Amino acid sequence: MITKYEVTKSLLFDGDEAEVMHKTFKLPAGDIKFGDFANNNFEDLHKVITPDDFKTIVKTGGFNADFLNLYKGSERLRLYYAKKGNSIAVFAYGEFQPTRYKLYFEGLWML
Repeated sequence: MITKYEVTKSLLFDGDEAEVMHKTFKLPAGDIKFGDFANNNFEDLHKVITPDDFKTIVKTGGFNADFLNLYKGSERLRLYYAKKGNSIAVFAYGEFQPTRYKLYFEGLWML
């Protein structure tokens, strides 16, 4: 059950993909590295938490699925997640323009 959440939608990175892979981001859930979320597609989060919690995150985050059922966040970038303890951090990441990548911290949900 989601006990608390904070939706921030803040830009963490804007630049070359090679740079973001080596960065550490200081977030309320602790330090997060690119590798902590890069292989965690948001669509797979429903396998890690309850269906009701997944629906709550989608609703409170304002996330929408496209026609392929892939969820999008800020600037229509694909969503990823990192689970640390009882917290779930959600990120929007992808290529915004050729060779220009953006990473947004969408929010933090506490279980």
